[in-house]
Amino acid sequence: MNQKIIVVTHKDYQMPDDDLYFPICVGTGLKSLSHKFQPDNEGENISDKNSTYCELTAIYWAWKNLNADWMGVAHYRRHFSLTKGAATLDMALSEEQLNNLCAEYGTDTIFTTPSKHYMESIEGHYIHSLKGYEKIHMKDIERLKKAIHECNPDYDDAAAKVLGGSNAHMLNMFIMSKSNFDAYCSWLFPIIDRAVSMSADREDQRRYAGALSEFCLDIWAQKNKIKIKELPILETEKPSTISRIKRYIARKL
Repeated sequence: MNQKIIVVTHKDYQMPDDDLYFPICVGTGLKSLSHKFQPDNEGENISDKNSTYCELTAIYWAWKNLNADWMGVAHYRRHFSLTKGAATLDMALSEEQLNNLCAEYGTDTIFTTPSKHYMESIEGHYIHSLKGYEKIHMKDIERLKKAIHECNPDYDDAAAKVLGGSNAHMLNMFIMSKSNFDAYCSWLFPIIDRAVSMSADREDQRRYAGALSEFCLDIWAQKNKIKIKELPILETEKPSTISRIKRYIARKL
């Protein structure tokens, strides 16, 4: 099978040495990296929205311009791996390993292991994730729910369940069949576009559409009863526990 995992990057970075991976440069990386990696501003694209849509501009480019039987999304410093705690690119999922997974699990979609929040819900975590942004983030969630209702009201229950739950597959990382990829993107982008259209008064226009889209993957999977195979995340720049705690405290302060 023809399989591709796009790797979203805005900086020059070492990529896995496997034909499975297809780096796409976005945002600030376009000026310096377009000669090295596929730019997201060629062909049919929404590259000009990158500051708000983040990795979605690369996902959109792949949806409209890249043809493969299976499509995946990774990030320059985050990849799928079969090994928990992997931190070097030689441990990134290989084409042979993906072939074996597809043969074993058939049409299942591959996600990363979920993020778990024990003290609050998924939407509560987003709302309280940054000091001073509580009201802004609350409006983001309200607008996402409204956009889902306006575009696809039959997804309301799935949205309520995912956003009110404590586990979610974040980071916009997945591997799925092309048919599922097409179906997901066809559902996702009108919703994000609608949520953004309702947010013209948002003072900080950076990155929020990309953040909201991370909740959509589970909402879509929940409603469509998608079978999921979870794989560990390989992080080449994994922060220490102390660094994570310091960053958490800084956001709250």
